[in-house]
Formats: sequence, C-alpha cells, structure tokens
Amino acid sequence: MHNANLILFQNKRVLRSCKLNILLSLFLSTSLFSQVTLSPIFTNQTTPSFEILESSSYSLCYDIHMSPYAGGEDLLFGTRLLEKIDTSFVQKTDFADSKSMLARAWRLSEAIFIWLPINYFTMVVQHEVFGHGYRIRDIDHGKVKVTHYDFSLPPPYGSGEASTHFRMSSSITTTDLTCISMAGIESTGILANLTKLKWLIANRIDPRQSILYLTCQYNLNLYAVEDNTWDSTGHDLKDYVRWLQFTYPGKTSVSFLKNLSWINLVDPFTYFSLFAWFHFLSSGKETYIPMISIKNIGYLFGLRLGLTPFGAEIFFENYILKKNIPYYFYLKAGSHANNNYFGFGIFAPNLWTFRKLTLGSRLDFWRQPQLLLHQGNLPIFRVDFSQNPKTNPLYSSQERHEKSIGISYSMIASYRFHPRLEFQGEFGYKTEGFLPGYSLKAFPTVRISYLSTF
Repeated sequence: MHNANLILFQNKRVLRSCKLNILLSLFLSTSLFSQVTLSPIFTNQTTPSFEILESSSYSLCYDIHMSPYAGGEDLLFGTRLLEKIDTSFVQKTDFADSKSMLARAWRLSEAIFIWLPINYFTMVVQHEVFGHGYRIRDIDHGKVKVTHYDFSLPPPYGSGEASTHFRMSSSITTTDLTCISMAGIESTGILANLTKLKWLIANRIDPRQSILYLTCQYNLNLYAVEDNTWDSTGHDLKDYVRWLQFTYPGKTSVSFLKNLSWINLVDPFTYFSLFAWFHFLSSGKETYIPMISIKNIGYLFGLRLGLTPFGAEIFFENYILKKNIPYYFYLKAGSHANNNYFGFGIFAPNLWTFRKLTLGSRLDFWRQPQLLLHQGNLPIFRVDFSQNPKTNPLYSSQERHEKSIGISYSMIASYRFHPRLEFQGEFGYKTEGFLPGYSLKAFPTVRISYLSTF
C-alpha cells in the first residue's frame, strides 16, 4: 500500500501577499463608492427598499457518498446561517446601512477577520472533503481509501493549506488518479455554480459570499502556475497533467491550462461580486443583479474551463431567471489527444406546480472517450514516469479513441409544507461516463433535501 497527498495551494504566496497596506488601500477605495447604488441597467425593474440580507433558498442535503452537490449545499446552508445570526445583531445597530467611517471600518473588519476565513475555509472543505474525498469514496472498491484530512487555520490567521491523505493499492489506474487529482477543482466549480443559483433566487449578490465565490470560480487559475516539472507531487494541476498524459498522451501542459483558464474571466458574476463587496463595505447594502431582460425573463451567460479525465473542456453557461426561479443550461466541448468530446445539460427545478407540489428535472448528455478504468499494459507501480508517455502508451490506440454516449436524468419533486420550508427529493439514473460531481460508473441519483427560505 502507498500513501499520497493532495495539497491545496502549495503556492503559499496566493493570500500571504494581502498585507496590511493593501487592505488599507482597499478600505480607502471603498469611499469612492459612498454614493453608488447599482441600478438594474438592463431591466425595467426598480431597486427595492433596503434589506440587509435578501432571502434565498438554502438546503440541507444528503446523497450517496456525499457528492460536491450535497456537500456544497450543506456548506452554503451553514455559512448562510452564520450570516443570519450576524445580521440579527447588526440590524439593531446604527452600522446597518450607515456610511460613516466608523461603520465602514466595522464592515471592513468583519469582512477580513470573520467572513474571509469563513469563506476560505468553506472553499477548502468543499475542495478536500467533497472534492478529493468524494472521488475517492466513489472509486473505492479496495483501490483507494482516505486516511485523514489536514487543515491549517484560514487567512488571515494561518496559511489556509489543507491536504487529503489516502492509501492506494496496486489495482489503482491512471484514470482513477487523474480523477482524484482534478476532483478538488471540479468540486469548487460546482460550489461556485450553486452560489450563483442562490444569488439568482434572491436577485441579489450576497457580498459576504463574494470571496467564497471568487476563490471557487478561480480555483483552477490559482493552481495554474508556470511550472511544467514532473518531480513535484501534491500539486493538483501537475498531478492531473501527469496522469492524463500517461492515459491519453497529448499536448496538454500546466502552462497550456494556465493560458486557457483565463477564459473564466468571461463571467459577469465575477464583476458583480467584486462590486458587491465594495458596495457593501461602503453602504451596508446588497447589490441587485443586472440581467439582460427578454420579455420579463432575465438572462446572463458566461464561459468556464473544466477538467475531465480525458482533457480540458470549455463550458458555455446560461442562466435564466423567471419569477425568482433560476434555470440553468450549458453547452460544453473539448479536444485532446485526437479526441473530440461534447455535451449539454439543463437544470429546471420548477416545470410544473400544483398546490404545494412542484416538479422539475435535470438532464445531462455527453459524447466522450470511454473511461479507461481498467489496468493498462503495466500496473501503475511498474510504470517509469520519467519516460515519454507516447513511446510506450499504457493503452492501445483503439482503446484511447473509442467513444461512448451517456446520459443522466433525474426528476426533482418538492413539497412545500410551510411558506418558507419544504422537502425535496431528486431521483434518477446516470450511465457510465464522466459528469462533474457524479459517479464515474453507471449509478442511481438519489438526493434528499430539506429546504429553507431565509
């Protein structure tokens, strides 16, 4: 048996560069926003009366192996609960929506010393426990098992580093290790998406979640350092490229992914969340989400880079808001090692309502290279990783280029037994293949949730 560590943010300079002079500069710059209120620039709606924290729907969720979807929902529920507790105290003070320097100093102190560590730690737990940990739990079957997790204090109280320790057997495959390496980044992308859906329900950006969203949305970018050496273990992106090249030999490198990852900047929520953070420090108010209005339906789109066991892929994401109900659909495509792959997905939580019962669905479709989950020509511990993977590939050309078509479909049923409380169940099935946040194998989808609007 062997041990392996997946270490979060080996580049310790990521947040240590946030020194006091930078924080002071941020505080001074918020004064520029003292009279600014973001208006709905693409809609005919008006800005509502002041409310320190607009209600949204959060849930406690459970599914098999605790996927990034279930774990992400639970983490957001926990952070939201802390926000509501804090709000109950702040609302009673003169700091609630004051623009005085003292009130701004109070909000900045909260942002740095309370919400920054909470947001950062939330992202780290998602990355490790519901990312790497989930994928290991999904693979298991005697191949690999988590031994423990390590967490250090989050910034500004510590380095924020964390790691997932696991042991693996000789039956592990390069595809298994590719999936484990990328699972942390995969899970934070899901948490970023869940956060956006919560914001759309409220039609507001929650500024105390801004750092959480940005660290999740740009988790891949933060890993994409300009270093292509193969002698460093524990760095998610380097490990991902290493295992990928020995499964599907191609041209992908860390520097290539670094350049491609900046496509994540084509994301309106990035700029909304940055503005919302400054606007909140200045005024104590949340920020309305400006959307493109099409016949009383709000629309936003963005681009995002994702990782798969067979190469990188680009998502074209679309968000629709109708009567405070968000709908999401995406198109995705990628190319690596002479393999082209594509897919699409739709999430519609409310398609039909009858009294207290609501029905919706989730659909995903893909055409992709088959997952090489079996051993290659050599057991992984006998592979010489110093060699060029193209000279002695672990899998035949036919295996590497064989394609498969897959689908995942589930029905979503919600029963509202109180104006702010409901139970929700999601039941369906997924065929074999890679879908972010789902089992690699053919597997049933079963999620049970308790939803609360607060």
